[in-house]
Amino acid sequence: MKQVHVAVGVLTDSEANILIAKRPQTAHQGGLWEFPGGKVEPGETVQQALARELYEELDVHCDKFQPVIQIAHDYGDKRVLLDVHRVLNVSGTPIGKEGQPVRWVTAAELSQYPFPAANYPIVNALQLPERLLITGPFNSEADFLARIDNSLAQGLRLIQLRAPQLSPDALKPLAQKVKARCADYGAKLVINTDTALAAECEADGVHLNSERLHELTQRPASVSGCLVGGSCHNARDIAQANHLGLDYLVLSPVQATSSHPDASPMGWDTFAELTAKAKMPMYALGGMTDRDTNRAQRAGGQGVAAISAWWGGESLTSDG
Repeated sequence: MKQVHVAVGVLTDSEANILIAKRPQTAHQGGLWEFPGGKVEPGETVQQALARELYEELDVHCDKFQPVIQIAHDYGDKRVLLDVHRVLNVSGTPIGKEGQPVRWVTAAELSQYPFPAANYPIVNALQLPERLLITGPFNSEADFLARIDNSLAQGLRLIQLRAPQLSPDALKPLAQKVKARCADYGAKLVINTDTALAAECEADGVHLNSERLHELTQRPASVSGCLVGGSCHNARDIAQANHLGLDYLVLSPVQATSSHPDASPMGWDTFAELTAKAKMPMYALGGMTDRDTNRAQRAGGQGVAAISAWWGGESLTSDG
């Protein structure tokens, strides 16, 4: 069965609302909502196809795009490759030029709309930030919480609590304090632990290391409705994450890092090749800073994950 290459556009207004459109009942996946776009014709680039489709569908002119995610999906009766780009320069007011209903919604509201299955990774990508903080060493609970406060003040909105040295009894109260701080900023907290403990901590999700990733045969039910992310290092890990239907992945090491000096970095070309195999947003990890965000996104990633870039070195409290 031939794969259909589809250019998909993410249009946002001045208040960061996102445009979605409803598919005709007679179309494949009819009656569901989608992000506008259409088939890439022979001889067209994705950008050319997207500019053409958005004019035909919405009566707008667009000439600047940024990659978001690429998703391959098999519906059984149709195989598609969604090439998703954020539309950065729009001239005109979008209307349903073909009679289709269109609607501006917030990123959070996207979860309230039924989309074709291939679109759900796009929803995840639009709801996740471009930076993921992984917590690092700390000297005391006060020091840990001070680092969290500092990170949230810097604009970090996805925190992975990773503290393997703590027992479950010590991790749970710390996680609850971090969760309260994250809630104040509209940030999400995922915990690098087993799924049962993450559920007990009432976190926004769980992060699976590569070992836990391969122990599972299906997406964990204990964190239903929450984010499930994972760490991966190769195509085998990504294939397992695809099978489980995870919400995001962290791929490492992309560049040399002081925390794992013996690990061989894969480089950006390999990162791009592996990211193309994933059916969910991918963060680059290993030697990352804010400056690498655009590079990761050009390679098809969601953004970057890091410890040292945002966690800091010396104790942030006087008791440390």
